[in-house]
Amino acid sequence: MPKEIRQSAKAEQILQGAIQEFLRDGYAATTMARIAATAAVSKETLYTYFESKEKLFAAIVQHIAEQHLQQVFASEPLPPDPVEQLRILAAKSIAPENLDPMRMNFYRLIVGESGRFPELARFYVEQFEKPGLEVSASLLQAIPQLRGSDPEALAWIISGTLSYYYQMTEMLKGKDVMDMTFDRLVETLIELLFGDSN
Repeated sequence: MPKEIRQSAKAEQILQGAIQEFLRDGYAATTMARIAATAAVSKETLYTYFESKEKLFAAIVQHIAEQHLQQVFASEPLPPDPVEQLRILAAKSIAPENLDPMRMNFYRLIVGESGRFPELARFYVEQFEKPGLEVSASLLQAIPQLRGSDPEALAWIISGTLSYYYQMTEMLKGKDVMDMTFDRLVETLIELLFGDSN
């Protein structure tokens, strides 16, 4: 097995062990010693790959962000019709396979730790939220029907709408309480953006 593949597999093994520890004990209480034990590597090996807990946590955030962006924006070609593009991307953004429990629990961890460790929250925004908004804004800017609009602001509006829906229906378990379907929300959003042209 090539050295690069072995290194990649070992790094992934460490990341998975670290995720387990961070989710179980939180950021502050997690130690590099516990991470090494859970990942079944020596502390020396752990520090060879990640020189500090902060850098290991940052690597996890980057890893999760890259996976999510790949799944939402690059998993398959989008159709030329911008309305269909929006429908597909909206569905992907909250699809169960793109919002697995580990990822959502890690998000909760970052929110919960943001008061004591604001730099972790800022890094999450920089690595996860900002790139997604930038890609969305770029796609919106290329849509002729939306010329004259602010693509960055539109990206925020769309992302905020979808995030709020997910928080209400899934994270806060309000699906049976809130009388709003995902399709109804997305179609209303499309109507607001495109009017009768869709």
